[in-house]
Amino acid sequence: MPLSETHLSLLRAAAEREDLLLTCPDGISNRAARALVAKLIRADLVTQVEVTADQPSWGAIASGPAGLRITSAGLAELGTEAAAPADSLESGDQAADHIAEPRSGSKLAQVLSLLRRDQGATLEDLIVATGWLPHSTRAALTGLRKRGYGLTRTTAVGQSTYRVGSQPAAAAAADNTAA
Repeated sequence: MPLSETHLSLLRAAAEREDLLLTCPDGISNRAARALVAKLIRADLVTQVEVTADQPSWGAIASGPAGLRITSAGLAELGTEAAAPADSLESGDQAADHIAEPRSGSKLAQVLSLLRRDQGATLEDLIVATGWLPHSTRAALTGLRKRGYGLTRTTAVGQSTYRVGSQPAAAAAADNTAA
């Protein structure tokens, strides 16, 4: 779904926040703001979540104020993933090897799980698992590369198989062509 620059700027701003919440742009009416986010909600790029009183609110639900949090599909639409909070970083021997893991149970976590299998995953496997369109799935792979995951791609019988490689991301990027 093509997004306007305003929609993309809302998503970018949310991706930069630690809590991944959308904020209402300055100088825009409530009615116009709700019309903007309606498209993002329909496209499952943001989801309604319960927030505290000091966080950006877009209305209320039975349990209190409600905010809008960018989803992994929203992050994939941007072609990047926001860095996860420091407490969710992998514990590795070297600080340079720390890569932010996606939120547990997210679609991006499912993608990584499939890519970590011995046989890897084809684009079709990833599409079926996530329900994303092919271009969104490829964008998620690009986002993983940008986060530092060393993805490898092998082609056999005209079908590409992707895996999380054991080599560093920079070396993997030099060895592989873009998705």
